[in-house]
Amino acid sequence: MNHVRKALLAIAGGHFLVEWYAAFLPPLVPIFRTRLGFSLGAAAALGASLPIVSGLVQTAFGLLSDHMRHANALVVASSIFAAVSLALLPFARSFGWLLLIFTAIALSLAMFHPQGAAVTSQLSLTNKGRFMSVFNFGGSMGSFVGSLVVIPLFGLLHLERFWILAIPGIALGFFQALALPRQEDPERATRNGNVGRMNDSPAFKGYLMLVANAMLTATILNGVTILLPLLFQELGFQPGKAGIYLAVGSLVGAIANVIGAELSDHVGRRTVNLIGATGVAVTLLMFVLTGSTSIIWFPAMSFFSCFTLSSNIVFAHELITNHRGLVSASIMGLSWGVGGVVVIILGQWAQHTSITSAYHLLIGVAAVLVVFAFLLPTRHAISAAVASVPAQEQG
Repeated sequence: MNHVRKALLAIAGGHFLVEWYAAFLPPLVPIFRTRLGFSLGAAAALGASLPIVSGLVQTAFGLLSDHMRHANALVVASSIFAAVSLALLPFARSFGWLLLIFTAIALSLAMFHPQGAAVTSQLSLTNKGRFMSVFNFGGSMGSFVGSLVVIPLFGLLHLERFWILAIPGIALGFFQALALPRQEDPERATRNGNVGRMNDSPAFKGYLMLVANAMLTATILNGVTILLPLLFQELGFQPGKAGIYLAVGSLVGAIANVIGAELSDHVGRRTVNLIGATGVAVTLLMFVLTGSTSIIWFPAMSFFSCFTLSSNIVFAHELITNHRGLVSASIMGLSWGVGGVVVIILGQWAQHTSITSAYHLLIGVAAVLVVFAFLLPTRHAISAAVASVPAQEQG
């Protein structure tokens, strides 16, 4: 196995692992809610703590990774930290301790994503969308497997023996330490454009529009998936039912991520965003109209919500060519953190009305997403903006 494939395996494996651990948590929220007796609003806030903390703190880790000489240590540390945090789950005897463990696993996500994406984008010069899709495929499969097996593992191990699940994370951390490439020297970082201000880029406005699109998409996917286990609990379904839905959604999202990334290399990033936004709006509408329990429309919505995950990271790197860690964090982190904050508001709304009415609000968000997708810059507009800079300097 050559060093590029080995590094990609270490990064995609890390993405699988941290998302695997994180996927354990939402299906367990109804169980802890029954044990500890907290409200629907508190349960929604607990589930939303994952994207909020991992998203907002991820920006800080993005800034840090851009200036660290050995930034790949963040990838290694994230695997070990997530594993140790999950092993502490049996000690959650109160809502406060449970929130602390959720926050710790969210921090491992924040630690991993910026540098993981930054390294992935540097592994290939010609197939950036494809390599990024492998990176995100690992994460999506982690969510799929985690959501699918958490309730069976809960029945098999009980919380007291969840520490066993920490062993793969610690083992992977050692593999990553050996497999990941050495950090580039400062002179090479300068040549790669990791200096200067982001807003100096001629395509900066387009980048801001892309971040807005990512935020709207994250709001929709976070809102539906975090509230789904709570909706199923109110409907009297078995705890494993929500886990199956989330697992199928993650699997379909993994496939969509690969298709969207590959397609974006050929037809353009903006076109893929238009397809994804329109698909999200239509499938979310059908999901709500069918009672928010459809095993057909939920995965369909997950498909289009994940359609642009990888292509938008590459899109952002094309719009802003410096500060790759921070740019990655803004698409994968900041957007999901803001989406998580909105879910807390939705949780309060659902507590006073219903979860279905919260889904109705998300349909309006999906309509705005379609409009914003049309405002993204085209390939021609990006090329024209970049070409205008030398002309202005000569003038």
